Amino acid sequence: SFPLINLLISFFMGLSVGAGVVISNYFGARKIDLMRKSIHSSIVITILLGILMTIIGIFACPTILGWMQTPSDVINESIQYLQIYFGGILFTMIYNIGSGILRAVGDSKRPLYFLIVSSVVNVILDLIFIIWFKIGIAGAAYATVISQGISAMLTMLLLIYTKSEYK
Repeated sequence: SFPLINLLISFFMGLSVGAGVVISNYFGARKIDLMRKSIHSSIVITILLGILMTIIGIFACPTILGWMQTPSDVINESIQYLQIYFGGILFTMIYNIGSGILRAVGDSKRPLYFLIVSSVVNVILDLIFIIWFKIGIAGAAYATVISQGISAMLTMLLLIYTKSEYK
């Protein structure tokens, strides 16, 4: 599962960096209306791509894992993990675009803090779901999705409730 997830995260980071370049140019030039339009367009495109990736990912992961020649002894667990992961891929995308927007306007600290919180929550939930509830690989996937949901929520709440021009 890791190579596919790594590919997706790299793709999402590339999108957020590209959007960040446009947003930071407008922010630096004080073209606030164009910056806001770029921010809103980036978020809408992210949500639409997230929905599309969710649908494609959930249904295509058995085929993709077959192309990757996933060993038969782990294929079922890999499919289970990826389907849960793709169910929450929108959270990962929202965090990435939101953190890209924040970095574009000069705020690199808060996205990092949100990522730290998310990582700690992920580890704690991994332990709870896997050791306490004994739900195995699905528990690890749910922990990842929930922690990504938290980072996405924190990022979007910051963007929505800020007093800054990039609101």
